[in-house]
Amino acid sequence: MKILIDINHPAHVHYYRNFIKVMESKGHQFCVINRDSKMINQLLDIYGIEHTIRNKRPEKKGTVASLMNLMRMILWCIRKSLVFRPDMYMGFASSACAVTSRLFGKPSVLIDDTEHNAMNHKLYMPTCSAVLTPFYFKKDLGNKDKQIRFNAYVEQLYLHSSYYNKKEDVLEELNVKPKEYVIIRYIAYDAHHDLKAHPLSEETKKEIVRETAKHFRVFVSLEKGVNDPFYDEYNLKISPEKMHDLEANAKFMVTEGATMASEAFVLGVPYLYLNPLMCGYIDYQCENYPDRAYHTTDNQQALAIIKKLSETDCDTDAERKKVEEQTINPTDYLLSYIENYPTRKKV
Repeated sequence: MKILIDINHPAHVHYYRNFIKVMESKGHQFCVINRDSKMINQLLDIYGIEHTIRNKRPEKKGTVASLMNLMRMILWCIRKSLVFRPDMYMGFASSACAVTSRLFGKPSVLIDDTEHNAMNHKLYMPTCSAVLTPFYFKKDLGNKDKQIRFNAYVEQLYLHSSYYNKKEDVLEELNVKPKEYVIIRYIAYDAHHDLKAHPLSEETKKEIVRETAKHFRVFVSLEKGVNDPFYDEYNLKISPEKMHDLEANAKFMVTEGATMASEAFVLGVPYLYLNPLMCGYIDYQCENYPDRAYHTTDNQQALAIIKKLSETDCDTDAERKKVEEQTINPTDYLLSYIENYPTRKKV
């Protein structure tokens, strides 16, 4: 089988890398197209995945800019399809793959776990063949034949113990020990679904860093470079494939990024999520695991939660095992679903 995959975010590399590796070992072929991003390019190269770099994300946010960007993505997919001739299209909520698959009369199987990306849902649902959504995904996408739910977290595609076990090499590199440090992640808010978000002020973000640093070594991960000398002593500088090892050994995580919050969760590490935009998995985790999954956008509440997390011990290995006992291995599920998919199915 020949499969075209569109990658639009660093996390998408992780979602598909184990799937690609196993499928290639069985003789299947892949054409990977990715957004022009330093982090995405680095990860694909590190994991030895051949890829074609397409356009960057537009600097200017807005619906018109997003639609123009989508048109460029579709043109890239069409161009590669004419040469590669894929039997199937895949991607994370990839409208470009869905539209292109319809043009070429081939199936497209997407994954999605982001309820608030409403525009994307309207764009891909009419043309995709199937969308796989995890159990915590709250939204009904309007077609029960297309929307298929699976009992796992998307982050387990790469952090399930069948494919990942934490190492401590990066801790030696940074001269820290397990649970003696905290990771703080601030994002760029440059995706279309971030348009209506009202993030914390820069001063509040700095106060969170200062208060946390009183008790722990702090590593700050900035999605978008900030020319502010305040962050110089905290800036995290490691190779991107080592990030999960750093997450897995942290005391806790403070993050505006929902993906990294959920990564911490499936690794058994407590987190504080600071983003005003909510997702089904954040809601589920905060409701069902209130002792290690927290959400607020209030400055004082955030500081109080950080103090509580600082004073609480968590058996991360036991918590990770508990989560895996309640879910399936999603990579194995995806492999089975794709290999048994009726490739001649009408779309």
